[in-house]
Amino acid sequence: MSRVLPSATLSLMWKVYADDDSNHPATPNENATPGLAPAAPRGLDPVELVVDGERFVVTRRAGSSDTYDFAWTSHPASYGFSIGGNADWHPDRVEMAEQIRSFLADIDPETGYLRD
Repeated sequence: MSRVLPSATLSLMWKVYADDDSNHPATPNENATPGLAPAAPRGLDPVELVVDGERFVVTRRAGSSDTYDFAWTSHPASYGFSIGGNADWHPDRVEMAEQIRSFLADIDPETGYLRD
């Protein structure tokens, strides 16, 4: 069963979205610092590693304390992998490097991607 909203309700609803119009400037944030991004939440700080000449940035996924994303930043495309463990697993740089080496061992040197 469909329901028809009265035009007054629709008018009120569209007024809410009118403020999102790019023609209306946003209210300035007096606490903002131009050029600086907010700090990453504790424990989510990216770690940059160079393993066997390849550069990776490792981050712990927000909202999932047991998932780590490995972004292969020296790869010509957006590529990488993720590892999910348990909440007690907190890899150090050596363990991260081992995971990266294991991943790189499965990369086809001709294609630059995981083997089929």
